Amino acid sequence: MPGGSALVVVLWVVGLLSILVGSFAFDAHIEARVTSYYRKRTKAEYLAKSGIEIAEMLMAKSTTVNRGTPTAADLEDDRWFEQARLLAEGLAITGNALSERLGEGTVTVEIVPEPARRNINNLGQTDQQKEESLERILEVANVPESLFPSLIESFLDWTDPDDIQRADGAEDDYYEALEAPYKVKNGPLDTTGELLLVKGFIKAILYGGTIETGRPDEPPAPTSGIDDLLTTYGDGKVNVNAASRRVLMTLPDVTDLIADTIIEERGGWFDERGQQEDTSFKSADDLLGRVPEVPLSVRDLVTTSSAIYRITSTGNVGGVRFEIWCIVQRGDSGLKILRWREQN
Repeated sequence: MPGGSALVVVLWVVGLLSILVGSFAFDAHIEARVTSYYRKRTKAEYLAKSGIEIAEMLMAKSTTVNRGTPTAADLEDDRWFEQARLLAEGLAITGNALSERLGEGTVTVEIVPEPARRNINNLGQTDQQKEESLERILEVANVPESLFPSLIESFLDWTDPDDIQRADGAEDDYYEALEAPYKVKNGPLDTTGELLLVKGFIKAILYGGTIETGRPDEPPAPTSGIDDLLTTYGDGKVNVNAASRRVLMTLPDVTDLIADTIIEERGGWFDERGQQEDTSFKSADDLLGRVPEVPLSVRDLVTTSSAIYRITSTGNVGGVRFEIWCIVQRGDSGLKILRWREQN
């Protein structure tokens, strides 16, 4: 039947055309989404870069800002006054304390003195001092105590200049026998991530997770990680105006209650006009005088000022994020970038 055959052909043609049109429409939709994503990503990247410029401006401004209790005029006439004052006092700018709406997106900037962390390369002059500091750091992160000897001695073997292996440590014989062999560093760490090369330091110890101790009588242990406690910059003194509760608890004999008292004391209070007063610590002696519970042994381990900062600037446009993370050193000629990383 010629008419029936023609109808079948027409149906096939219509079906094929529908498939082709649908395919073209799908490709156009995907291409539009990809184009939209890259457009938003580019905008988010430039927002993040603008955040670094804001941070540089605030650091320059903090050298001249009045550190006293701000007046209403200060806050009204200068939108950046409060953030600059925080930096002048050695405090950190975190969370949404510095978040700006720009065009279609937002930029959020965090500025934290890098000495708010413990310098892993400067934990003491003697092996005993280094061991005690590492023990406190591992305790704060809830790392099982049974792992302490291997972790601590392996770290000391990795960073000391000799090839003499400690009882629970590791030298070239261990690392060269690995499936992907390498040599021991015998020098200071360049980054905290380098700890993953040291015997026993797995990702769960550095960034948090669950650790298998290898002992049948010891269940897997959840840990919070040590990366947020550490840096490889600075002279080893901790900025008590910016350090977190966890970092403060790594100092000798500083309990959780003492750490909370330090944070409360430095945080400032509001006067009768509703203005926040400057109660940051001015020196180590000021800390000991205002928080007498702090052990005297802490005096030489803390500072109240910083020249090195960790800046995190995040641009966000329509849910697409771009983050710039950098370590900078402030000097008379401006900022010197010590490390730079971008991610999205």
